[in-house]
Amino acid sequence: MLTFRCTNACRHCLYRCSPRHEDIFMSEETIDRTFEALSTERRLYGIHLAGGEATMNWERLLYAIESARRYGVTLDYLETNASWCEDEPTARAGFERLRHAGLPGVLISASLFHNEFTPLAYTKVAIRAAVDIFGHSGVLVWTTEVLGLMDRGLDSDKPHTLTKACELLDLQPERGDLWRLHNYLRPGGRAAERLTDGLARHAPDAFEGDSCHETLSGTSHFHLDPSGNLFTGHCPGVSVADISDLHPKVSETTAPLFCELLKEGPVGIWREFADDFMPDSEGYVSKCHLCLEVRKHLRERRHYAELRPDEFYQPW
Repeated sequence: MLTFRCTNACRHCLYRCSPRHEDIFMSEETIDRTFEALSTERRLYGIHLAGGEATMNWERLLYAIESARRYGVTLDYLETNASWCEDEPTARAGFERLRHAGLPGVLISASLFHNEFTPLAYTKVAIRAAVDIFGHSGVLVWTTEVLGLMDRGLDSDKPHTLTKACELLDLQPERGDLWRLHNYLRPGGRAAERLTDGLARHAPDAFEGDSCHETLSGTSHFHLDPSGNLFTGHCPGVSVADISDLHPKVSETTAPLFCELLKEGPVGIWREFADDFMPDSEGYVSKCHLCLEVRKHLRERRHYAELRPDEFYQPW
């Protein structure tokens, strides 16, 4: 993740990215240290560059691609929302720069959440240009199902509010249609704050004993944020490792919140560290939703080293 800054503030964003974030990108030094650290891993695959929207700083993005090549780390693709693809010449020129630097492919986002900010015409221009530059095998549209639905029912030349898009496409959020259509969504981050229509809510006790051990201790899917912090699974804002030590020894002394999440999950950190937290009477759509609210509460009251980076916890 080269930045938390983005052209969009999508309702489903797990990482709470926004154009209101400060203009902070991963530094060249941190980029080099990141790929140097990754180059020492024995098994590593599926690496992609992302944000936020990484194309908001082209020079730093190109530097990251070249740094990966210098350290022998194979990249798979760049994630982009295509907000910069106003026309074919612009899109082609951008993708040419990326390919020339050594990038093998791109993932282009296509969702009703992105369409609140990015016209479908930009998305389609990006796909056509990317296929010309990288070939079909180098372009992943996430997702083609939603792209097709939007192409059949929405005006390509303008963005649509989520309410208007649902009206035009005959979708009913209160029945969970958005979550079924975008079945990769996770009920955490901004989705837990702004996209809960159609989801059942539960009292905190419903998540009693629901440990986060599998997610937090797993290394099959992890992210490195602009400061070099590592978070596992899909748990942004909780980190005990960074590029100076990707495999630290963790204890209740060095990371008490993390260890409590490993053992007892969000209910554990509520009861052990935030007994003054008042749960929402309407309940929570997931344990990740509860966890986010408890962590935001804790951040306001004292410092916990594992609750980082600051960018994730800003009120975006």
